[in-house]
Amino acid sequence: MTSPGHAEIAGAGFGGLVAAIGLADRGWTVRVHERRQVLTAEGYGIAIQDNMTRIFAALGILDEILAGGIEIDRRDSLNGSGDVVLRLKTGLGRYRISRRHIVSLLARRAQEAGAEIITGSTVADATPDGNIELDSGEIRRADLIVAADGINSVIRDSLSLMERRVWQKEGGVRMVIPRTPEDIATDQRDGTAMIEAWANKRRILYCPNSQSEIYVILTCMESDKAARKTPVDIEAWRQSFPKMGPLIERIARDTDWDECRWVRFQTTRLKCWSSGRIAVLGDAAHAMPPYLGQGAGHAMMNALGLAVAVDEAPDLACALAEWERRERPLTEHTQRWTRIYGATIILPEWLKSLAINAEKHIPWLAAQYSRAAKHLPTGCDPAPTQ
Repeated sequence: MTSPGHAEIAGAGFGGLVAAIGLADRGWTVRVHERRQVLTAEGYGIAIQDNMTRIFAALGILDEILAGGIEIDRRDSLNGSGDVVLRLKTGLGRYRISRRHIVSLLARRAQEAGAEIITGSTVADATPDGNIELDSGEIRRADLIVAADGINSVIRDSLSLMERRVWQKEGGVRMVIPRTPEDIATDQRDGTAMIEAWANKRRILYCPNSQSEIYVILTCMESDKAARKTPVDIEAWRQSFPKMGPLIERIARDTDWDECRWVRFQTTRLKCWSSGRIAVLGDAAHAMPPYLGQGAGHAMMNALGLAVAVDEAPDLACALAEWERRERPLTEHTQRWTRIYGATIILPEWLKSLAINAEKHIPWLAAQYSRAAKHLPTGCDPAPTQ
């Protein structure tokens, strides 16, 4: 067993905070550095699937997490004409919850475990022997450094760990808009749904994020200049989804466009997830498109898995090697299959419906998409999820 020491963590997102909790619970002293002045996250919603509920249960905050979200009854896939191509009971991923709500609860739990969280603190560099340098020039020493500093990680890049970065042909813009009394009444009458519509190499996904908000993502090809515009080009999107005109108008009117920008999706693969005393996780290690909703899931699973590995192994080198051996294969499986699912956007219109329906009629395919969601994360109880 590795003796508890001191950890410095760059990034107070899902991965960084779960790593902080996992390590602090196992006797480590932990300091988390967050570059933003206020500890927060985008208001976008994420689907809470079974693997994530097990993590929150292991951390003792599941009930509070779910209390801030909303339960989804079904998932509808539509074509551009608004016809339902596929309707599924949600099962996995039946809760949608605001990222802000989750981050606030994870931060509180980390502090209760004894972790220190410093906002307005940017880690400018880190060395494999255990030193971090802050923007202020201050040097701090750690037995373990966790680089959870996002898709543009300066720590990862300083270590030359990148093996491959694949820029996808598409990207998206995310936003939240207010939920109206009419929305709530419709959900009460027909059931609360997550809607995903595909047409003309464009995609709209939306569903309630909380009792008061709807989460939306608009996806299109990088070459589609009209669909990439922010604020949204109403007529461009209405041409692809004529029956969604009222929703598109609401998006244009009610979105805080100062908080939204179109981002091209990417997939990253590292040569190794660690270097010396540094472990890299979350988007810094394994960015992926959002189609299967498992970017946050893998960040949290791998963060908790890191804490368990460090606790169980005889030394840090063995711990990091075992951690990567145990967690990496599933992460890369999800990266691969989220790209496959996302390829629906480029299919001819006649083939889109067949591809979407394949999930229902080919159990093996559905199992590949849901493998991470059904996974029992390292350090979690196999008890049934809610």
